[in-house]
Amino acid sequence: MPDSTLKYDPTTPEGQAISRLFREVKSIEDGDGGWNGGDTVDLVGDFFIRLGIDINRGDYQVDAVPPQAVSPEADPDTVAELLAAHKEFTTSGYPTGNEGFFYAESGDDGFTDFTLLTFPTASAARVRRAMSVLRAAGYTATGQAPTGPEAAVRAVRIDDGVLRALPDDATTAERATRLLQEAGFTQHPDTGDRAHVVSYSTPTPVIWRPSWVQIEVTAPRATGRDAREEVARAIAATLTDAGWTVEVRGTETLHTTLPTAEPTPAPNAKPTPEADGGPEFVPADVIASVHNVLDYNWVDEQRDYDEQDPEGQKHHIANDLNRIARHWDLYRV
Repeated sequence: MPDSTLKYDPTTPEGQAISRLFREVKSIEDGDGGWNGGDTVDLVGDFFIRLGIDINRGDYQVDAVPPQAVSPEADPDTVAELLAAHKEFTTSGYPTGNEGFFYAESGDDGFTDFTLLTFPTASAARVRRAMSVLRAAGYTATGQAPTGPEAAVRAVRIDDGVLRALPDDATTAERATRLLQEAGFTQHPDTGDRAHVVSYSTPTPVIWRPSWVQIEVTAPRATGRDAREEVARAIAATLTDAGWTVEVRGTETLHTTLPTAEPTPAPNAKPTPEADGGPEFVPADVIASVHNVLDYNWVDEQRDYDEQDPEGQKHHIANDLNRIARHWDLYRV
């Protein structure tokens, strides 16, 4: 009797399904050893169905860890109803100055159908909130470049999607990406093309700082500094609020690392005595002097920063001015 070379157990339900599939395809085998394509597709489809797999749904069904969310259909009515259920958004009328107003339209890029949401008066922060809500429901939400002269009108493309669970061994870069995606920021793909909206780059490891990653804000060439820095500040705030350590390395570059786990106190351990004396305060006149230095140098140094190449920006004094300003909140950038 020949030794078995099977890599599966034919006594299990799964193994029996594999064995049945093989017997069925052998039964339709042509004289030259070929298998009819249409018959084979039918047999493979039946094989998956017997294993409980819905062949009309996505491959997330076979993930070892179930997804966090699977989106409903990305048709305008479904998407609009889901978003308008949140008090921050509405499709009713067009109230002047209501940032939450939006309308939904069908879109078709020649490959797939999608929904396009348009926010006529929303701020960047409000649109990020909308994308956060929709991504939590499993949708893929992508900010769109302005298509007309009204640059203030913001649009978001909504596609069917799956929000997969983050693995326990996810890297710092993967965790940072997930946090910013959930907060509604747009990630710029790793391509040579310039970003079509204000986005953040894929978090990349900092070689000389283990467990730290670098995130940069990227934007279309015509985007003003205010828009870029608004996103940079919002990203830093999102990470900080989640407990991450953030260091601003430039006007639009930051380093960040995961929250530090609180040490588990040993049983019956005595509390660490507090240091003698209270916190050291910076005198008010020194703070005022720092404010004056920032105010005096701000515009010229920021302009000079913009004129530098990436290498020149890396060590520019504007980075230090921004770091001081953000630390003490002495100057709104």
